[in-house]
Amino acid sequence: MKIVITDKSGKILYEGSPSLHGNGIKIGTGNDCDIQLNKMGIARQHLQLRYNSDGHLTLQDMQSPFGIMVNQTRLQPGFITTVKPGAFLELTDDVFIHLQIEAGEAIQPVSGERIFPFFLNSNENFVRQCFNTMRSKIPRQHYAALSSAEGELVSRIKELSAVLEVTYALNSISSFPRLLDFTLEMALAVTGGERAMLMLFNEELSRLETVAMQNFAQGEITSDMQATAGLVSRCFETSESLIGPSVKFKQPGRRGKSPEDSGIVSVAVVPLKEGTTNTGVLYIDTKHTGNILTARTDQLLKVFAAQAGVAISRARMFHNATSDPTTGIANQNLFLKRLAEEFCRAQRYQKDISLILMDIDHFSAINETHGENNGDRVLKEVGRIFRNAMRINDVVARIGPDSFAMLLPETPFAGAQTVANKLRSTLSSTKIRSGSRSIQVSGSFGIASSSKNTGKPGDLLKVAEKALKQAQKRGGNQVA
Repeated sequence: MKIVITDKSGKILYEGSPSLHGNGIKIGTGNDCDIQLNKMGIARQHLQLRYNSDGHLTLQDMQSPFGIMVNQTRLQPGFITTVKPGAFLELTDDVFIHLQIEAGEAIQPVSGERIFPFFLNSNENFVRQCFNTMRSKIPRQHYAALSSAEGELVSRIKELSAVLEVTYALNSISSFPRLLDFTLEMALAVTGGERAMLMLFNEELSRLETVAMQNFAQGEITSDMQATAGLVSRCFETSESLIGPSVKFKQPGRRGKSPEDSGIVSVAVVPLKEGTTNTGVLYIDTKHTGNILTARTDQLLKVFAAQAGVAISRARMFHNATSDPTTGIANQNLFLKRLAEEFCRAQRYQKDISLILMDIDHFSAINETHGENNGDRVLKEVGRIFRNAMRINDVVARIGPDSFAMLLPETPFAGAQTVANKLRSTLSSTKIRSGSRSIQVSGSFGIASSSKNTGKPGDLLKVAEKALKQAQKRGGNQVA
């Protein structure tokens, strides 16, 4: 694979064909990187490229400030993603990577944009490789029996691997949104389903609410969920798992439609529990021909749902206790805890650490002019902007009525300055509709980085607060 890195003007920053096998290569500004790029916005360890055991080229976003775009799709920081040959990567607004296939290079076909799940794929591939080896050593007349045994063994291996995958991941994923996405991905991988949705019970409103979904087109959500609403309610109220071809479930949903009327071929609706209490529903279906949701799937899904239900309930409780209810990002208590942890870690390993504080300019005037509901909309949008800018190890939090913070481990002042300027620019270009008018949003930013004078976490906080006041004195919409 030939790697060509250019800037916006077309200047070539790197061109070569490094080995991507084994540990592959790391790209960033650090001395330990295989390709060093001394450009603004590039992290010390920005990304890693390597071939996995299946021969697919993979990319991991390691510490990029704003995420990496692959063919105009933003990657989720920290996750390993398969990259198709010829992909175009945007590391920053000014640094791009072209992955070019070289003459004679054999490229493995890539079926998707994501390596998932690890145990399921690797164990299935191992079994198939073993059977391929056996075929070369036995007479051809035994091939049919061997293929039949291979299919059955692969099916059982998938089931065992799925339980292993779920047990490992559900007990190691701390992010509530990521846990919800993982649950749906795993459910689809286990069953072969086409679409999936998670609904959790909201005790305050006494109703089920959709918290995550995969592969539903916007137009399908309302019409198809009306057809299956009866099954979802029945599952939640009776704790009964409803799995099989949709012809089994003739009970019409809302507006008299049944799942079969909506073209749904097979469906699985499984309750999520913590102890004896129903906490939600896992919904899976397919519009493809053939009954993929079988009796064996029934048993596997019940095991899966039991594990997922407990993990989701625990993650939800932690998320609610440590998150700001308006914006969904970390609250002040969690931020101060993480600030102390990351500061001590930076001191111990002599690493850089930076902190960005931001106050929304004239937020009280926004509330007075446009009302508190629109003020909350502004807070949510600011929270979304901060969340989209964070790397996997960063911490973003709302620490006051109109105050936000971003903690940047292993980031020097120059890197924090790049992040703050990007946030300021994004925020100042944001307008929120309020009836016939729009709300212009901007913020004042203060930056602090570790130095000899910052001996404890509170020192870093004081320096950032002082810089923030300077930005406000300059009139706001500034970085200091």
